[in-house]
Amino acid sequence: MDEIVAHVRTLQIGDALSKTAAAEALEELAYCDEENEALIAAAGGIEALIHLLRDGSAEAKLLAASTLGIMVINDDNNVLIAEAGGIEALIQLLRDGSAEAKTWAARALDNLAFCNRILIAEAGGIAPLVHLLRNGSAEAKLLAASALGSLAFNGDSRVLIAETGGVPPLVHLLHVGSAEAKRLAARTLGILALNENNRVLIAEARGIPPLVELLSDGSAEAKVEAAWALGSLAWIDANKVLIVDAGAVPPLVELLRDGTADAKLNAARALGELAAYNECSKVAISVAVGLEALVQLARRGRVTAAIDIDRCEGADRLGADVYRTIVRFAGNPAKRKAALVVAALFKDCVPCEVPDDIKAAIGSYL
Repeated sequence: MDEIVAHVRTLQIGDALSKTAAAEALEELAYCDEENEALIAAAGGIEALIHLLRDGSAEAKLLAASTLGIMVINDDNNVLIAEAGGIEALIQLLRDGSAEAKTWAARALDNLAFCNRILIAEAGGIAPLVHLLRNGSAEAKLLAASALGSLAFNGDSRVLIAETGGVPPLVHLLHVGSAEAKRLAARTLGILALNENNRVLIAEARGIPPLVELLSDGSAEAKVEAAWALGSLAWIDANKVLIVDAGAVPPLVELLRDGTADAKLNAARALGELAAYNECSKVAISVAVGLEALVQLARRGRVTAAIDIDRCEGADRLGADVYRTIVRFAGNPAKRKAALVVAALFKDCVPCEVPDDIKAAIGSYL
């Protein structure tokens, strides 16, 4: 404790050289040591580091940003840094610091962003984060994408991120980023896509094809984010066509069968959106999943409607939609019902007779 108090005191009253040395010492003490982080805060270190962040030398600013970036992981310090004006100082460093200092500022803001998203946006943090997303190092771009994703949980920030030009560099990151950068870009685009205008912008920036590629080639975590993003983009009919044309249905079906629990939820959501109000989407889904699933129903020969459809969520929604259609034909034999559901995927309304091509596809099971 005495050592920490001495270093903080040096930050407060020392000359430029000694302040830099004290900041470096505090950085080392804070690294992976929650007890020391709390002691630095208790000794007044946060306020002293923020003052150095504003008025220190270039090296001292970098060390102050680095130390705050480490300390901000602690929830209590997160609050203290925001209350002491750290957000504004970090954003200023994001604008005019060295490349390395900008990276540390982005790291600190990324850790601050989830609990302080409105403060960061109001302090003007979105524009320099978008600039870093375009022009920063690979690590800086990753951190900027992550921070913008947290800020985008606020509806006004979704609009501002898009207006500041955030969509194209996020799409570019889907093409060239590391596996983790691609995941974060998909996550941020998925949150931005909760805004209707942004769905159009993402499609215009050709964001759909790399998201579909991520469904097949990304990490398990990236597939979850890509499925969510495509599900949000599919709220626009024009995007449904683009998503299906980009080949999204087969990997979404694969996720529905074999993905993690979150992947299944997001895949079911996306397939449900694609199946609504678009004929080519219905055809693609029926080919990939509808025939197989419904043929199994036809093969069993009996269907139960003992399911509370309106309470179904997530992955169960897809099955519930099948049952909902089957229930409409309660007077028909179960095998006939399954055939009619398949036919319904190809038509806007269920025909009186099963079309010959559908009958041929599942006839051996009837």
